[in-house]
Amino acid sequence: MVRIQEIQEGLLHLIGWRQSYDANDGVISEALTQSESGLYYQDVHALLTLQNLQSIAPDFSNIQYPEHSAEEAYAKGVVVTDSNKHYKSLKAVPENIQITDAEYWIETNPFSEWLETKTKACITKAINCYVNEKIAKGTYKTLCEKKTLFDGTGRIYDTIKNKNNLVGFEIVPIRAKGVTTKINRFGLQFSEPGDYTILVMHSSLMEPFYQETFTKRVGNNIEWFTPSQELYLPYETDEIDAGGSWYICYLQSQLPAESQAIRKSRDWSKGPCNECSRHEYETWRIWSRYIEIHPFYVNEEFVPVVDEQVQLWDVENNIYDYSTNYGLNLDITVACDITDFIIEQKMMFTDYLGKSLAVDFLREFAYNPNVRTNRHSINASRPDILYEIDGDSSSMKKSGMSYQLELASKAIQVSTEGMDRVCLPCVNHGIKYRTV
Repeated sequence: MVRIQEIQEGLLHLIGWRQSYDANDGVISEALTQSESGLYYQDVHALLTLQNLQSIAPDFSNIQYPEHSAEEAYAKGVVVTDSNKHYKSLKAVPENIQITDAEYWIETNPFSEWLETKTKACITKAINCYVNEKIAKGTYKTLCEKKTLFDGTGRIYDTIKNKNNLVGFEIVPIRAKGVTTKINRFGLQFSEPGDYTILVMHSSLMEPFYQETFTKRVGNNIEWFTPSQELYLPYETDEIDAGGSWYICYLQSQLPAESQAIRKSRDWSKGPCNECSRHEYETWRIWSRYIEIHPFYVNEEFVPVVDEQVQLWDVENNIYDYSTNYGLNLDITVACDITDFIIEQKMMFTDYLGKSLAVDFLREFAYNPNVRTNRHSINASRPDILYEIDGDSSSMKKSGMSYQLELASKAIQVSTEGMDRVCLPCVNHGIKYRTV
């Protein structure tokens, strides 16, 4: 498991693109020229020039971005137009921020946006190949895959009276930086259909980490809903402090009229009955190694709301009730997560990422699916480009950029072994005996 968006952001500027001030080559955004390693993609292979990249880029003549308005707030990564120039938000932009404020905006253009997207795609592919190689060798593992907190449903007459509380689960993850919980689906069992807003809070964040409204079509039965984005509950990130708790919760006052949660009767302070449900007991034994579940409630009068947005409350006011689940169930996966390791040790991935991107772009040069491109503008024929990638197929000696990538991949696999006891262990199959 890797949190791919964080990987993309963390490795985007590991290698940069060298700026060209020749109008024929295409000027790129200054953000893409940043290189934390001092290496530029043009240094990896001579064909990786901005002019060649422009020859396979789409036609940007019909691309239009919205006009900038200083009275409007913008999310991170939004591109706007002002005075026939394009600007991209570096982070969330509040209202009344001028386009000239370099803290929030940077000048860009459609070619730069395309090149950044392609670079991120190559980073994603390279890291996925790295992780898959770990999985194939047995040095990377999923600890608990697609397990629900409990089997079955509650009895439809066993409802929980609404008392204007904020209710839900407190989730305490295992104190290990390399292990992350992912919520695959939310299970909701309530007496009435309607809209249900689920909040995901963290004890170190004032505002919700995630919030989404799901629409139940049928009352009484349980319905499963997949989040609109990949929802990870890591132990620690740049946004959250280590050692905190997660809260999966909702406000009872916001439930549809006359709707009540249906209780799953069990004691959450201990495991389920082994004799009653062997499968549920075995499932609990697996996920309980990595997370703790504590049903809780807190009176809404202690929950601050700012601009109709729930804020973090004083968790000292939490009251724990281990007899109920408040109509909630979760489908979760717990897996090794080396996102933080990759970002912290990203310098060792420099050669691997550079060669991986070079192979991807060279193949695109060779096969050129964009029909408007004249391949001669790339200064090499298809056989020449394929030779650069795969080497001499008639020779017994391996060569070409693909072989260099293979060597870089082997080097990175060796250099990361043993750096994490749980998720990046050394491969040690012990002593094998055989007859002679």
